[in-house]
Amino acid sequence: MVGRHEKGMDVNRRNFAAGLATLLLADRAAAATATDGDIAAGAVSLTYDDGLPSHLDVAVPALERRGLRGTFYVTWENIAARADDWAGLPARGHELGAHTVHHPCNIGQLDARSFADREFRPVETWLDRVAGPGRARDFAYPCDVTNLGPGSPNAQRARYEAMLRGLGIRSARNSEGPPNPADWVRRHPFRLQALAVGYDAQPLDVFNYLQRARVERRWAILVFHQVGGGPESDGAVTATQHDALLDMVLASGLASRTVGEQMRSLGA
Repeated sequence: MVGRHEKGMDVNRRNFAAGLATLLLADRAAAATATDGDIAAGAVSLTYDDGLPSHLDVAVPALERRGLRGTFYVTWENIAARADDWAGLPARGHELGAHTVHHPCNIGQLDARSFADREFRPVETWLDRVAGPGRARDFAYPCDVTNLGPGSPNAQRARYEAMLRGLGIRSARNSEGPPNPADWVRRHPFRLQALAVGYDAQPLDVFNYLQRARVERRWAILVFHQVGGGPESDGAVTATQHDALLDMVLASGLASRTVGEQMRSLGA
C-alpha cells in the first residue's frame, strides 16, 4: 500500500497484557450481547489486502487453527501464479473480494468505463467462477484513493461508487476511521471504515479499537498486508505478531464474521 508511514508493530508481553486487561475488564454486559444471532451486537472482520503469498502460507493456517475465517481482497497480478490455491479458499469458508488487477493508485485522469474494463472485470469474472454467482461482492480501495476522474473530491467519489454499483459490487472498504455503526454501514456501504494493522496502529490501539466496537456495538474491521516472512513492505507484521493479534480478537468478545457475512447480518 502506497503513501502510509513505514512503521513496524511492536508486540511485546507488556503491552499485550495491558491491552488484554483493557478488553477483559470492559463492560461485560456488552460482551454478553456479542453473539452470532444478534445483529445489533459488535462484530469484527479480519481482512487481508493485495493477495500476497504470505496470506496463503501464514495467515490462512493461523486463522483456521483458531476457527476464524478471513476476507481476502486480491490483486490479480499478485495471485496469478497461485490462482488455483486462491480458488480453493471459498470452499474452506474464507471470502474473496476484489482489489483490482494492477493495484493502481493514481486514478485522477482515468475514465470510469476504461478503469472498470481494465482493472475490475477480469477479477470479477474470475471471482464469479471460483466463488459462484451468489458470492459476497466486496471491494477494498487500493491505496485508499477514491479520486476517480476529474472534478471535486465528492464528484470523484460519487463516480467511483457509481462504477462499483454498476459492476454489481455491494460494499467497499478503506483503511481508516473508527468502528462502523450499523446505520453508517446501511447508509454508506461503499465507505466502510477500518484499522490498518502495522502502520501507525500499535497493539494498544488495536485493543482500544476492538473495545470500542464491543462497548458501542459497532463493526470493527482489521486490515493486514504482509504477514510473516517475505519481502519487506509497508505494514508488515511477523507471524508471531499476527498470532498475537488473532488471539486478541478471540478475547474481544466480538462475533467474528467475514465482510459479506456482516453485510448480510446488517441487512446492508
